[in-house]
Parts: sequence; structure tokens; C-alpha cells
Amino acid sequence: MSSIKIITVAAVLTSFLVTGCNENSTTAPPPDTKNGFQTEAVAKIFAENCATSGCHISTSPAGSLSISNLSDLLRGSNNRSGANIPNYGGESIIPFRLEESLLYQILLRKVTPTSPHDLTSLTQAEIDTVKNWLMNGARDSHNNLPFQNPAYRVYVCNQNSDKISVIDGDLKVVSAIIDVDFIPTTDSPHMVKEAGDYLYATLIGSGKFLKIRKSDNTIVGEVNGITKAGMIQIHPNGLKAYVSRSSTSQPDFDQIVVVDIVNMQKIKDILLPAPGVPHGLAITPDGTKLYVGNLTLDRISIINAETDEYQDDIILMPQTEPMQAGVSPDGKYLYISSRGFAQLLVYDTETDTLITQVPVSGMPMHITFTSDGNKIYVGSMMMHNVNVIEKNGNTWTKTKEITHPGFSMLHGCDITADDRYVYVSSRNTNNLFQPYFVVENEGPPGTIGIIDTQTDQVVKLIEIEEFGAGLVVEK
Repeated sequence: MSSIKIITVAAVLTSFLVTGCNENSTTAPPPDTKNGFQTEAVAKIFAENCATSGCHISTSPAGSLSISNLSDLLRGSNNRSGANIPNYGGESIIPFRLEESLLYQILLRKVTPTSPHDLTSLTQAEIDTVKNWLMNGARDSHNNLPFQNPAYRVYVCNQNSDKISVIDGDLKVVSAIIDVDFIPTTDSPHMVKEAGDYLYATLIGSGKFLKIRKSDNTIVGEVNGITKAGMIQIHPNGLKAYVSRSSTSQPDFDQIVVVDIVNMQKIKDILLPAPGVPHGLAITPDGTKLYVGNLTLDRISIINAETDEYQDDIILMPQTEPMQAGVSPDGKYLYISSRGFAQLLVYDTETDTLITQVPVSGMPMHITFTSDGNKIYVGSMMMHNVNVIEKNGNTWTKTKEITHPGFSMLHGCDITADDRYVYVSSRNTNNLFQPYFVVENEGPPGTIGIIDTQTDQVVKLIEIEEFGAGLVVEK
């Protein structure tokens, strides 16, 4: 195709760009001979094979995915199953990643169903052109990398894939993958937190605590020898972190670990009064008290977070099984998700006494709050829903259960800084959610549900890698 012909295609397609695939649609830049892609060769392949009538063109594109230009392609889709699963979609490409880029796997015919993409026949040279473009970062016509400056990012552990997915908060698609693969067996990334310019992640299988630079997703430090490294709590002073044990551990741990996150060195073990599975962690905003939930001993240990010394225990009812913990933004309340009783326990942090017990769905997991503390979200692993609890004065009431066909064994959750969206991860190791496109040699994907807190509805569901676990929203 000549440059003149490509210009004509671009001009026709651009007239449709005012209609976007989702709420993040923006006006595309003026047409050029590359349709926003790095080269005319890449633009030609997509214009002639994908952005054609009835397929992925800007007006009513198939699966709500337009490939008319790079800007549209990066937005991904929001109707992957033809509305059989509401608001289900996600990215089509991930820069530098061939195996995780669905579009490229479709070109290789490694995806089922094959129809209607089996009608597209690219030469090996054309496939190599797309491959090289992706491996060079899927750059635009000005040689810029995509997904560079979103309002925020979300980082999600994929416990069965040794990867951390990075989600672009503006476009709500996976924009990058961080590899955390160290040992021949599964490293099992479990939890991730962020502070300043860095991420911190635990690996259950290899017993590591990692420091990752957010600007380029490079691992810049690690602490080894933390057996069954589990949850993370970063001290408000930004100098140290607490690391607990995985909930899958044998009940023989009587300590959690304190790490200097500036120099990435272990500071000490905090000894607890008896062995068990110290798992859930929560700290008061003023950095004075750390709470450690012991899953098998049915108690909450209280740590002086200034001296890092054990102080006391809150003894719980037998079979409470405190799974996760969180402290309200104002520091007044400690919340405990009771796996055994399917309750959210509310404690006064000044007296460390129980205020109330709120019934929730089976096996409650991670907890997140709106910034005023008046709305609490708790995912349920067993019942595959998100519980909404509202605080009114000194009363806590469960008001809603948020469900979605893409929810399967919910695990992690966190909320955006502006309180607008809650992100919740699904393990989906039971394959309850089945993806529309199945990629060859891949296990069941985890999912991320994105909940609009103004309506408490799932506005988008996207796939990640295997076993979605702990996640954090960049603040």
C-alpha cells in the first residue's frame, strides 16, 4: 500500500473517533501515515486485516475493540463475550510481552475460539513485523512508549504465575508485567504494597521480600530467608516494613519480621507468645500500634510499632480464624475479617475491646475503606461477592453484596485515592470463570473486578495471570 493510500484510510477512520469504546475515550491526534503506530508497515497490517468493515473499526467495533489507530488499540475492549459477561474486556497488547499479548497469540493461531480470526491470513513477514513492534515496546509514531503517565497504577500479584500485573488506572487495562521468578518451582508472589517510588512484594515459595522501582519495574533489593513470607505492612514513617506468614503455613511460627526498607536489611524478629500462623497485619495511622492476626490461635497480638516489641493479646472466640485486618483511616477502629464465623469484627483501638460483629459472606478476605471510613468493602472467597458495610455513627450495617459472573474466589482489594473505584482480585483456581479466549498452554486466569463506588456496580472486568492474590492501588 502506498503512503497516499494509507493517508486515505487514516482520514476515513479518524472521522469515527468521536465514538469511543468506554468512558476513557479521548480525541485521537490528527491522522498521519502511520495511524499513530511506530511505522507505516505496522499501520498497513492493522488497517488491511483488522480495521475493516464489520470487524475492529471505530464505529461499533467487534468486541468493542477498535484497531483503527494505536490510541484505540491501547484502550482494549469492554465487550469481549458479546455482553454474555457484563463489561468484560481488557487489553489486547502488553508492550514487550509476546506471550501475554492476546492479539499476538491470536495471530499465531494459539487461541480458541479461532473464528472469525481464522479468516485473517498474515504472512510470516507480517507477523514478524508485529512481533518486532511489540518487542520494541509498541511505540507510537513519535517513538514514545505507551502507558507512561496514568493518574495511578494498580499492582496485582499472580500467585501461580510468578508475575505481578500492572494496571493502567486511566484505561483500566494491564499495561505491564513484572517478572518475579527466582526458583524452578513457583515463587508465589502473595502481597504487594507501595510507598513513594517503590513497590514491596512477598514471595511465599522462595521466602523473599522484594523492593521494586516503579519507574522501570526493576527489582533493586531483596531480603531472603523469610519462610512463607505473607502479608506486608509498611510503617507510616516509610523506613520499615513488617512481614508476616502465608495463611497456608504450618502453625509453627512465633514471630514476624521487621525489615529496613531503605537499605533492605532484616532488622529483627518480633517474638509472639505462642506459635501459630501470624498472618493479617494492620497498623494505626500514627504508627504506634501494629496488630497481628494469628489465624490458628484465634488471637490478635498487639505490637508497639515504635519499639517493635510485643505488648499484649486480644483473645478471640475459638474458631474465629482472623484472616485479615485493617485500621480505619482515622485510626479509631480495628477491623478483622473472621474466616471461621463469616463476620467483620470491629474493635476500639483505644481500649482494644470489641464493639460489634457484622455478618458477611463466607470466608471474608481483604478489607478496604473510603477515606472517611464510612464505607467498608470486604471480598468473600467462598461466596464470590463483595460485602458493602456502611458506618453511621456507632452503627455498622451490611447494605449490599456486589456480584459479577467474573468473580471467582475473591482475594485482594483496595480503593483509589479519590474513593471512586475499588479493585478486587479473583483467584479463579477453580475455573469458575472461563475466559472467552483460551490461550494455548495457559491455566485459568485470575480476574480483576473494578467497582464504581458511586453505584457499587462492576464497571469493568479484566483478566490477569494465574491466581490473582494481593493487590495495591497507587496513592
